[in-house]
Amino acid sequence: MNNSENISQERFERIEQYLEGKMSVDERSRFESELTTDPQLAAQLEELRVLILGVETAVLKDKMEAFHADLTPVRDIASGGGNRSTVIWRWSIAAILIVAFGLFWMLKSDNDYEKLYAKHFSPDPGLPTIMSSTANYEFYEGMVNYKQGDYKTALSKWETIRDDAMGMDTLHYFRGVAYLAKGDPDNSIKYLQPLWNMEDNSFSAETAHYLGLAYLKIGDIEEAINYLTFSKEESAKEILSEIKD
Repeated sequence: MNNSENISQERFERIEQYLEGKMSVDERSRFESELTTDPQLAAQLEELRVLILGVETAVLKDKMEAFHADLTPVRDIASGGGNRSTVIWRWSIAAILIVAFGLFWMLKSDNDYEKLYAKHFSPDPGLPTIMSSTANYEFYEGMVNYKQGDYKTALSKWETIRDDAMGMDTLHYFRGVAYLAKGDPDNSIKYLQPLWNMEDNSFSAETAHYLGLAYLKIGDIEEAINYLTFSKEESAKEILSEIKD
């Protein structure tokens, strides 16, 4: 692990986001471009990939061994015990294999949806930043941060704004998208779900699109399909097609 011994916290977090599919399309593209020109980054990526896989494998192995230890062979005293014990152990091994393969396919499926999300997610480009001395100044100041990709700062500025000062649909929509862009689908849904239920919503189709992506990211495919059908984005059609395939 020579390459990863002195890895910085920032680089580690970027590699982790890449491996977990939490980067936006642009971030992922920039990261992969760096991989082609930075051999050390490529080596650190591979080492951390192997390390994470090793940890996951070890956890699964421990669970299997614990499950195996809890199984008590039942012997048929009347028949000498041999045949019945062998049959029971064979069924026990079969059960373990079924659990293991089930876990494998479940993890594979979740990973596929993460990749699908990472492939198609792109944050809303935002609104024109018209600075003024009005009550909307804090919103547009936060919009500058949002458009720079500094979603944490944007959200901190928007949290202080009253809903009636800017318009609930605009404020909740960009809060929801910002949370999703920073990898927090649960808080994204918290803002976008009530917005979808509002009659007077200027961002109806856009809300459906990002709600669908948020549910896709957490693996709730039924809800993802439900909302993406209301999206007008071309990428939504591609996602629905890939899910069905």
